[in-house]
Amino acid sequence: MILTYICKMSAISIINLNAVSIYLMEIDFSHFETYRSALNETERQRLSAINHSEKKWEFAASRYLKHHLFGEVNIEYNSTGAPEIKDVGFISISHCRTHVVLATCTEHLIGVDIEEIRKKAVLTSRRFITDAEKFLFDQTNEKDMSLLWSFKECLYKLSDRNQLLFQRDILVSKRADQFYGSIQKTDGIYEYELHVENFQNILITFNSGKGKLLHGHSA
Repeated sequence: MILTYICKMSAISIINLNAVSIYLMEIDFSHFETYRSALNETERQRLSAINHSEKKWEFAASRYLKHHLFGEVNIEYNSTGAPEIKDVGFISISHCRTHVVLATCTEHLIGVDIEEIRKKAVLTSRRFITDAEKFLFDQTNEKDMSLLWSFKECLYKLSDRNQLLFQRDILVSKRADQFYGSIQKTDGIYEYELHVENFQNILITFNSGKGKLLHGHSA
C-alpha cells in the first residue's frame, strides 16, 4: 500500500510492508540551498568533499529527507557496517536522477534500491545476468533488466563483504511468483524474499523479511 503526505516542499510517498517503511521524495532542483541548510556539520563536511554536482544533489536531498522524518540525527554503523539511526532502526538510502528513497526497519537489516527503467540496463546486462536468470528475465526488455539490476543492488547492501561479483555472489531466483535473492556474506550464503513497487517509470526494490542462512562457512 502506498500512502502520500505533503511536507513543506515535497510530496513524500510512504510504502509499508511488514516491518519495513519506505519514504520516497522527488528531488526538487530549485531547492538545493534548502536541502543544504538542513544538514548538520558532519554532513556539510561530507557534502563539500563531493565534486560531482549530481551526487551533491542526491546527498543533500537524502539527508534533508532524513532530517524531515527523524530530526537532526546522524547515521551510525554497527559492527558489520550496517547503517542505523538511534531509536529508528536499520536504514537504507538510494537515489536515482529524480527521486530519493529512505527505508527503515526495526526488526532486521534492510536494503533498498531505486532505479529508472532505462535502456542502459539492457546494454550492460551481460555484466550481471546469469544463465539461470535468463529463464526468468527477458534480456532484451528494459524493465526486466532494470528490475534484475535493482534486485542485485538491493541485495548488495545486505552483505558485510566487499568486492562481490554480481554474476557469482548475488543471484536472483523465483518460486511460486515470488522473487528471492541469495548473497554471499562473511559467515555463509543468505537468501532474502524480495519485493518491488512500481512508481511511474521507477522501480523500488527491497527485502521484505529477515534473511535465511542457506549455507554456512568460515570467514
